[in-house]
Amino acid sequence: MSYTERTIKRLFTRSQNECAMPKCTAFMVIGDTVVGEVCHIKARRKNGPRYDSELTLKQRNDFPNLILLCPTCHKLVDADENTYTVELLTDIKTIHEKKGFPEITKEISAMAAMLYQSLKPKTKVSATSGDNGASVAVGGDNHGNITINQKRGNTPRSKYPANSIGADANLSGYVEYLMERSYLYWKGIPNMAPGRIGRKIKTKFRLGKRTRSHLPVQRFHDLVNFIIQDIILPSPVGKKHMRNGTKPCRTFEEWKDGDM
Repeated sequence: MSYTERTIKRLFTRSQNECAMPKCTAFMVIGDTVVGEVCHIKARRKNGPRYDSELTLKQRNDFPNLILLCPTCHKLVDADENTYTVELLTDIKTIHEKKGFPEITKEISAMAAMLYQSLKPKTKVSATSGDNGASVAVGGDNHGNITINQKRGNTPRSKYPANSIGADANLSGYVEYLMERSYLYWKGIPNMAPGRIGRKIKTKFRLGKRTRSHLPVQRFHDLVNFIIQDIILPSPVGKKHMRNGTKPCRTFEEWKDGDM
């Protein structure tokens, strides 16, 4: 690990224990569990988002190039580097950190230490197997033969690509929440049965035999906007909400937090 403990603790204490993205209030540390991620504004590795070959390794892993994000926002940011430029992420980081903790309490120090510890390399385990057993090395050259019961079969794989909406529980969950709203708001209207709603989305995004969950994460906002603007709001219930000045559905942040 090339981060210094001082850098990570400074990053956390300026973060307010929240994701830096505007309107996202996801915690970085919850109890004894670290859920936030240390992200690079300019990528650490070549071919990564916003990579700058002129930066040294130390500069890539230093405080000015790091930002704390929740896993969902991290994925969105790295999937759409045309929107989330170095300049924009730097501004987001600066604005967020201006509201950091005014006093470093023991609790904040402990959570910052947890974040640092979570970034340390895990113990390396290697193994080779043969007909009579296996040789295992744990963090060194201690080898021994052991018997392993092996089950043959394919490793389960996600049916959605790694960079797709369906591969992210938060993104796919929110889309399905909106679809449930859509079905409910058009209930009883023959020309907008659930199948018709699904076909509208397939046509809009040219999905063919794919589903909305196959869309890449950078199309998440496009999909959400289409469902809300073109399906939910024109519905009888959606129009009633608009007349009453009430919200027809939760925002992504409200849905994640369980508000409303």
